[in-house]
Amino acid sequence: MVKLFLAAAYSAAVTAILSLPVTVSATTTATAAAEDMVLDAKAQSIVDGFSMAEVIGQMTQIDISLVINPKDNTLNEDWVRLYAQQYVGSYLNTIWDEPKGKKYGWTASEFRAVVKRIQEISMEENGGHPIIYGLDSVHGANYVEGAVIFPHQINGGASFNPDLVYEAGRITARDTQAAGIPWIFGPILEISQNPLWSRTYETFGEDPYLASVMGDAIVRGLQSYNQSAACMKHFIGYSKTPTGHDRDNVIMDDF
Repeated sequence: MVKLFLAAAYSAAVTAILSLPVTVSATTTATAAAEDMVLDAKAQSIVDGFSMAEVIGQMTQIDISLVINPKDNTLNEDWVRLYAQQYVGSYLNTIWDEPKGKKYGWTASEFRAVVKRIQEISMEENGGHPIIYGLDSVHGANYVEGAVIFPHQINGGASFNPDLVYEAGRITARDTQAAGIPWIFGPILEISQNPLWSRTYETFGEDPYLASVMGDAIVRGLQSYNQSAACMKHFIGYSKTPTGHDRDNVIMDDF
């Protein structure tokens, strides 16, 4: 009888311990969902007050090169102001698609200063509504000078190590946020359908399960500081071009 009681007590204790993370997880999920509803309602109330021109502006994303002086690569604040007066809500990219003199890109502090000034001007001109800046940090913050650079995702997939991929995402987020940029255009979650496709190296490979595990790991890493947002890409079927050429036609009936 005593043995039965102890066994039952032990079983109850183990059950309680094992159920604790689930309870915490459920509570955390419920709290996050409630917070999301509050934020969604706030966003909706702001959008409801927009004119059609403001809605169109908020949905517009322009390349940073459109507000940079071509002679000295400095920010043209007058051009930023003109776009802000048209309610432009987002910027992307970098001007450093090639070396300029002996320089290969903006450092984190230089990038941050540019983004900060665009933000200030935009909020001055459009009723205090901020812009959001996005960058293709696809193997580290590869457009930020001095950032940690990682191999492309095909190598992460080949490692079969989600913890390693998580860390790559975390460090990518850290270095991108250091540049003042909260929106990361990654990860690439295409499933490699044609080895001739010129962007196969950007994927986690041809196995959907592996891609899902690694995709989960890197997204958690990219969003681990709770100050950056991952942006999964690109389009379903994008990788299955019959020729392997990028952005070619895709036959979807056998996808």
